[in-house]
This record gives sequence, structure tokens and C-alpha cells, in this order.
Amino acid sequence: MLIESGKSEEFDIPNDQSRPMSTNSIYSIKSFNKKTETIETKKSKESKPKKKSGLVIFISFILKNFGILFVVIFYMAGGAFLFTILEQHTEIQNCQSGEGEWNKLRIDYRSQFFNYIYFNTTPNPWLPVDNATIEAGLYVEKDGPPIYDPILTEWIKDFREKLLNISDTLKYTGQDCEKQSSWTYFSSLLFTITIMTTLGYGHVSPATAEGQIVCICYSLLGIPLFVISTVKVSSLLGDLLVFITSNILCFCCRKSNKNENNHQLEENSNEWNENEDKNIITVVNDDENEEQDDKDERFVPLIIVLMVFAGYLMLGAYIFTLLESDWSLLEASYYAFVSLSTIGFGDYVPGIGKVMSGNEAEGGKNLLIATIYIYIGLAILGMCFQLIQDQIADKVGSIIENLNFCKKNENESQDESLIRSHSDTANIQKEKSNLHNSQIEVREATIISVKPKDESSC
Repeated sequence: MLIESGKSEEFDIPNDQSRPMSTNSIYSIKSFNKKTETIETKKSKESKPKKKSGLVIFISFILKNFGILFVVIFYMAGGAFLFTILEQHTEIQNCQSGEGEWNKLRIDYRSQFFNYIYFNTTPNPWLPVDNATIEAGLYVEKDGPPIYDPILTEWIKDFREKLLNISDTLKYTGQDCEKQSSWTYFSSLLFTITIMTTLGYGHVSPATAEGQIVCICYSLLGIPLFVISTVKVSSLLGDLLVFITSNILCFCCRKSNKNENNHQLEENSNEWNENEDKNIITVVNDDENEEQDDKDERFVPLIIVLMVFAGYLMLGAYIFTLLESDWSLLEASYYAFVSLSTIGFGDYVPGIGKVMSGNEAEGGKNLLIATIYIYIGLAILGMCFQLIQDQIADKVGSIIENLNFCKKNENESQDESLIRSHSDTANIQKEKSNLHNSQIEVREATIISVKPKDESSC
């Protein structure tokens, strides 16, 4: 019995029906306890959050904020490569066939002009003009200006129409078909961004059926992608501009506001002391102050927004005057504004002339710079619209709040007047009832006071 009680105390068996335990059961309980401890330690380790490395945090931040931008860049690059494959080969074939037709037309008209001028308008130097040759019938009278002028004019017009037809249908204007192509990679890259931004310069356009079908499908997916990425980049640029404005440009403004707030706090403390002496409780709404601080932090003056957009336009005008030597500052400014406003006439396209003249390297660099400029410019334009929209919404909201406050004050004043009128009527009725009761008491008093006199008299 002593052994049983000892074992029962060791394993904490509360029941009186304790019995001796074998060593196997003891080892099994110990192993079970060890297993439970290991499981608990594993769970505790799993429950603890793993610390992320700085590289993982940086990559997650980049993908979260710029992932859609990378998708758009990849989509533009792939689209440029696809359009180059689809259109460049056909363009070279059309150019070569146009070159062949142009050469054939030139040879035909050259021989036609030469033969007519030589045999019909120019006298023969080896055949003297005298009576003998005229009588022999060897001399043929030549055409004068009244005859050959209309003929030559009609031939020249016909020649010009055929040249224009070759230029319009086959896109041949005398260039080297092997070296000069409008469907280079960088030209196709600019074409893709004109599709996604709905600019539509028209400097190049797909001529094949395959290219036109791909253009339709490409724009159906590319335009929404560009809009989403522009909204994301615009919000990031807006936050950056708000940060710069609130922390750098408006430092003096915040300092003056801080002094005003300190002065206001001193006045409020004095009023609090006075109200405390008078046993008056004042309520301060901290939420309104916090909302006002948030609005002040998000506020960007309209003049700064307009200066940012105008500065970007002037920067683009200066850059394009450096890239295109034959452009004036006015023409470059005109191109920048037409591009960023998505009008896109296509009468000025940087780099396309150099590409068509055979200088593909420099022309491609200009086209790439124009592509980057347009994308960033449209994001800045979206940022400006968003900031202006926020300011207009705040102004309209404050006007509505003021109108509601005025209506609330009018309703409160009407309620107070009604309460006062009701209280006045209640007081009047109370006074009347008191007066009536007092009259009754007087009458009863007079009756009571008169009765003994009547009885004594009787």
C-alpha cells in the first residue's frame, strides 16, 4: 500500500483506486510528455513571425508600386518587336516593287520626250533646208510652240500622277529600300505608345491584314493597361509633390502656422481658466482638428500644379530643340503640347526623318526619348488633374458644410423660438391658474369671515 500511495503521488492520480504502475507505462508517459513538448515548441516556432530581409521588403515594395509599370514596358517592347516583324518585310517588298515601277516609268517617259523633241521640234543639222530638199520631199516641217506646248504639258501631268500613285500605294519616294525603313524597332515602339495613349500620330500605320488585326487586339488590351499604370504612377508622383510641397516649399508657412497655433493655445488656456472660475465646461473637437491637419498636408497650391506642368512642357521643348536641329523653340513647344494633350496631329515626329534618311541610330535614340517623354508627361498630367480635382472637391465640400451649418443654425433658432413661445404660453397659463386659485381662496375667505358677523347679527 505504501508503494501504491507513493506512485499515486508521483503521477498525480487523484482517485483512491490507485494501483502499481509498471516501468513500461512510466517510459511511455515520459515519451508522451516529450512528444507533446516538441509539438508545442514547433507550434511556438511556427507561430512566431519570420523576419523578412531588407531585399525581400525592397522587392515587394517595387512590385507593389511599380509592377504594373513593368508589365506595360514589357507589353510595349513586345508589341514593337511584333509590329516590326509583321510590317517591315512587307514594306521592303512594296518599296522594291515601287522602285521597279518608278525606274520603268522614268525610262519610258525619257525616251518618249527625247524622241518627240528630237524628231518633231528640232531641225536636222545634216539636212540643209533649201528648195531642192523641199521639192524632193525630204524636209518635214517641225512642230512649233503652239503645237508641242500642250502635248508636253499633258505628258508631264500624266508622269506626275503616276509618280504620286507609286508613292501613295507602294510608299516609295526614291529611298534605299534595304537601308531605309519606317518600321524600325524604335519607330514601332513609338507606334505602340501612340496606340496605348490614343495619340495616333499616323507617321506609320499597318498596311497588312495581319498587322491591322494585331493592332485591334493590341489596343483592346493595351489601352486599359496604360490607363491603370498611368493612374498608379500619377498617384505616386502626386504623393511626391505633396511631400516636397509640405516639407520643403511650405516650411515657412508651417512655421507661421505653428506660431499661430501656439498663440491660439495660449488664448484657449486663458479662456479655460476663466471658464473654470465660472464653472463653465467647454468641449473641444479634436477630430475636426485632425481632419483639418490632414487636409493641410494634402493641399498643394494650384499655382504650383500649373508651374509643374508648364515646366515639363518647357523642358520637353528644350530637349527636342537639341535633338532636332531644324526645329525652332515654338515648333518643339507645339509638338510637346500636342503630344501631352493627346491631340497627336503627327505633323512633327522627332527622329522619323533621320530614320528614313538612313541614320537609324540617332533617329532611334530620338524616338526612344520621345516615347519616354510622352509616358512621363501623361502621368504628370494625370497627377495635375487629380490634385486639381481634390482641391475642387474640398472647396465644394466646405461650401456644402457651410450651407448645412447655416440651415442647422436656422433650425436651432426656430426651435429655440418655439420653445420660448411654448414656455411663455405655459407661464401665462400658470399665472392665470394661480390667479384663479387666489380669487377662489379670497372668496372663500370672505365667506368664512362674513358668516360669524351674520350669525351675531341674527
